[in-house]
Amino acid sequence: MARRSCLPAPPALPSDHAGLDRLEGPEAAARLYALAGAGEEGAGLLLRRADLTGEDLDGLTLAGCVLEGCRLTGAGLRRASFTDCLFRQCDLSGAQWYDGSLLRCRWEGVKALGCNLAGARLRDFACTDGRLDGLRLDGAGLEYARLEATSLAGANLSGLRWNALVLDDADLSGACVTGASLRGLDLRRCRISGLTAGDSLRELRGAIVDPIQAAELARLLGLDIR
Repeated sequence: MARRSCLPAPPALPSDHAGLDRLEGPEAAARLYALAGAGEEGAGLLLRRADLTGEDLDGLTLAGCVLEGCRLTGAGLRRASFTDCLFRQCDLSGAQWYDGSLLRCRWEGVKALGCNLAGARLRDFACTDGRLDGLRLDGAGLEYARLEATSLAGANLSGLRWNALVLDDADLSGACVTGASLRGLDLRRCRISGLTAGDSLRELRGAIVDPIQAAELARLLGLDIR
């Protein structure tokens, strides 16, 4: 059996989004709200500028959809499941998305400050130009994922389980990694100032860092480097 690439598989979407059912503004918001309320899956939708700030969308299920410029700030998305979906320039800040699922999804220019994805499962996930400061991924699973030019400053990554994760120009400043093993994770293209771990710092053992980062992490051990 051929070994698969460590890069995430892209969403299975039609080229140029041809054939998607296009909905915009209030109409797009109404469709999403109705789908969540009925417990039905939405498929093949192009949703633009839907504003669902603070709405209850628990259990929402979407497949093969594109969301552009949508606002789901503070929305309830508990156990929501998205497969083969593209999020572009959306705002998910403060959304309660714990125990959810993201399979073959891509975020482009997404803002998700303080979004709660605790316990969620993310597989074949990619994020570029994301503002995910304060994101909660505690207890989540992240597999075959790439985070590029993305800020996770102050994120809660405690207990995160990961496999085949690539971090390229990611900001992990002040992030908490308590209980999450970073063994084998390449952090050389990341900012890690203020990274916090458990008292024994066992989470950091085996992480790949450059000399400057190594000196910074050594200070966590109380070493005086001169």
